Amino acid sequence: MAANHYIPRETIDEIQSQNSIVDVISECGVALKQAGRNYQALCPFHEEKTPSFSVSPEKQIFYCFGCQTGGNVISFLQKHEGKTFMEAIEWLAERANISLPTRDAKSSARQKLINDLSELNRFAVKYYHELLRTGQHSQQAREYLKNRGVLSQTNQLFQLGYAKQQRRDLVKAATHQGWTVQQMVDAGLIKNEEQGPQDRFWNRILFPIYNARGVPVGFGGRALSDEHQPKYLNSPTTVLYDKSRILFNLDKARQSISRKQATILVEGYMDVLMLYQHGIENVIAASGTSLSEEHARLLKRYTSEVVIVFDGDASGLQAAQRGLHRLIGEDIRVRIALMPKGDDPDSFVKQNGADAFSELIDKAINLIEFQIQSAIQDNNIRRPDVKTQVVKDISTILVNIKNRVERTEYVKYAVKELEIDEGLLWRELRELGLKENPTQRTAANRKATSKKLSPREQIELQLVQSLIQTPELIFDIKTLLDYQELTNPHFAKIVQMLWDVSENEENVDIQNILNTCEDETVKSIISNALINKASIPNHHARIKGCLKKLKSFILQDVEQRIRSNALSEGIDDLETLKELVDLSNERRAFVQKDILESTQITPQADEETDNPQITGNIEKEN
Repeated sequence: MAANHYIPRETIDEIQSQNSIVDVISECGVALKQAGRNYQALCPFHEEKTPSFSVSPEKQIFYCFGCQTGGNVISFLQKHEGKTFMEAIEWLAERANISLPTRDAKSSARQKLINDLSELNRFAVKYYHELLRTGQHSQQAREYLKNRGVLSQTNQLFQLGYAKQQRRDLVKAATHQGWTVQQMVDAGLIKNEEQGPQDRFWNRILFPIYNARGVPVGFGGRALSDEHQPKYLNSPTTVLYDKSRILFNLDKARQSISRKQATILVEGYMDVLMLYQHGIENVIAASGTSLSEEHARLLKRYTSEVVIVFDGDASGLQAAQRGLHRLIGEDIRVRIALMPKGDDPDSFVKQNGADAFSELIDKAINLIEFQIQSAIQDNNIRRPDVKTQVVKDISTILVNIKNRVERTEYVKYAVKELEIDEGLLWRELRELGLKENPTQRTAANRKATSKKLSPREQIELQLVQSLIQTPELIFDIKTLLDYQELTNPHFAKIVQMLWDVSENEENVDIQNILNTCEDETVKSIISNALINKASIPNHHARIKGCLKKLKSFILQDVEQRIRSNALSEGIDDLETLKELVDLSNERRAFVQKDILESTQITPQADEETDNPQITGNIEKEN
């Protein structure tokens, strides 16, 4: 089910209120244990031994103190289950038996078609699987899988199937169950030929292909004889199946991928089956196609790194370089792992085991190193034409890397290994559209590598936390602070959203801000503030202190700017000196007074918590 238009805010609020975040997260396989007022578990988004994942039923918020991932029940389904916002809303609405707005006739008809074809594919999966498991004519298929090392548990888990040699077997079986020929054509299961409807798949082992939600959308068929070509045959493009949007095994691998924050990408169905059978579950395949933009965006929902594993031959080397720029463009790290010559993941893991394969993955090199080392191993890197081409190829990758620190380090590596001028490589990048100069890179590097908050940012964080925890104060506080005066861009973004929402709403809804925000860092900061509310007893004192210190920082900035301008322009007059003295005096005097003393704010004890609260209106200081 997919909504076609706007869903009212009130409906979203009702859906969230009727779905306990504790129940939903538990249903998704996370073992929560109560710890006081909250619940704890091992984080499903990264590997850890001590629980740092916390869920607040009161605030309907989750937050991991280890990986800093946070959000509400909708955010959890998006990240853990790989759902879009609308898919999460629909799933929660169905769970709570809440009706969503009706759709127009065209959308309703399309949705009915999708639902019908999904059911038809489920029938086909079950039918083919039963033929493989018990059919008289499937002995050859069963022997083939047995010889390839496929266990019965793996066969059952992946619902492998078998299509008979007869060309009208599925046509008859599905028609008998009430499905029409047109529906089977629309699902890509049969073809209309001169002699009538014919099964698309015959005398093949079938690998059902599912979308990320576990709905069967198509099949991959492996021929059982060399004469039967092509060796592998996939379903055609249908309303359900588009190979540029589907990744084989993502439905089963997504939780492992989210937990490990790494994806192993292999070439074939059997590679996936064997690795999964050996306990390596974060593995997917691209169904015989190079990675598309849709693949990259889909993977971005689940992971920050993709390790691409290919056969150790020339075709594997070439295949490893297809579509990788799209991954890098989505800010996904790309590493390459090559099998020993003559091996593929399937054969390697059967002969050497999961630990040996994991060692290969651990030794995978990044894409830049891969391309440089590949060129060096060709023994012709000294040739000017070869080196020129390598520089162009590397530059195409580098220009797509969004992380400036990472890009700079790769530039240094390339310069050293290829023995080229660094300035030449940066010029190549600028010609490809990179808008950045060395001084900007240096400043960016310093900023990106410094994870510790400055004293001013710490004050900004404390202010943001209090605003999130006491949104009833926002309307009055906003007249005292311009969000553009905050130096941390994430804090400034949060305050901007709070200010914007408070113009249209009397009561600011933080949950709605989480629903509309796409910045994961901002979500993390908000979730952390909400789940830690009990640790801050006095918001009145905190807000007063933060505004006072920020005002002092702002005055100090003005002083420094005037002083710097005077020095750079050679100005040395009494007027400028007097301005600096006045600003310095104002700043020192400001530290001694209370920014809110002229307001009507008074501390008032909360009847339930005895924590001071702020009441009344805050008037802007003249």
